[in-house]
Amino acid sequence: MKNITKSIWYEIYHSKLMIRIYIVFIFVMGLIGFLNSETERGTYSVGASGMLADIHEVTYEFPIFILALIVGIICGEDYKDKVANYEVLSGHSRKSIFFARTLMGIIIGSVFATLLCFVPILTAWLKTGWGDSLVFGDVMIRTCLMIFPMLRLAAFFAVLTFLIKNPYIIMAIGFITCMSPALLNNMLAHSKSIFVSIFNMALLCDYKGWSIYNLDPSKGIVYYNSYESSVSSGLVIGTIVASLVMTAFYLFMGYALFRRDELN
Repeated sequence: MKNITKSIWYEIYHSKLMIRIYIVFIFVMGLIGFLNSETERGTYSVGASGMLADIHEVTYEFPIFILALIVGIICGEDYKDKVANYEVLSGHSRKSIFFARTLMGIIIGSVFATLLCFVPILTAWLKTGWGDSLVFGDVMIRTCLMIFPMLRLAAFFAVLTFLIKNPYIIMAIGFITCMSPALLNNMLAHSKSIFVSIFNMALLCDYKGWSIYNLDPSKGIVYYNSYESSVSSGLVIGTIVASLVMTAFYLFMGYALFRRDELN
C-alpha cells in the first residue's frame, strides 16, 4: 500500500491536467468573488459577508467539479493503461490497491475542494471589506465544515469511478452536479436533509434572516436586512456524523465491487 501511495503522489505531481485546471479554477473562483462583491443594497456595498448571504452557492458550486476531477484522475486514470492489473500481478492485494487509491482520492479531493471554497470569500473581502451582514467566525466554521459533505461526495464519485472506469465521464458527472445548485435552487432552498451532500452544503451556506424596507425622500426604497450566521450544534453534529457514516458506506460498497472486478 505504501508503494502504491508513493506512485499516486508521483502521478499527482506530474498530472499537468489536474494542476492546470485547479489553477484555472482558483482564478475563476477569485473572479467570482471579485465581481459579486459589487452587490449593493440601497446605496451601500454589502461586502464579502453580504455576498455570502445573498448568493448561497457561490462558495461550493465550482469546487464540486474540482472534486470530481481529482477523484476521477486518482481513482480512474490508470484504467486506460491497465496499471491496476500490473499492481495485482506484482503482488499487491486488491484491498491495498482499492483503499490506497480511494483514500488518496477522497482526502486530497475534499481538502483541495474545500480550500477552493475560501477563494471567493478572500477576494471579496480584499476588495470591499467584510461588511456587517454575517459574523466572520461563524462563516469560517461553516466553510470549514464543507470538508465533510465534500468527503462524502468524493467517496460517491470514487464508487462511480470504479464502476464506470473512465475519469472523463466522472468529470462530466461532476460538472452536471456542480450545476445542480443553480438548477435545483428552489428544491435546495426548502430541503432540510443532511443525508444528501449537496443539500448539506446548501444548509451550511443558508443564512436565515429577515428583511424590511423604508421609503426615503431622496434615496427611494432603502432595504434593511438582518441575518443569523451562527451554526447550530445539531447541524454540526449531523454534518459530521452523516458524512462519516455515508463515506464508510461508500467505501464498503466500492470495495465489494472492486474485489469482484475482473479488471478487463
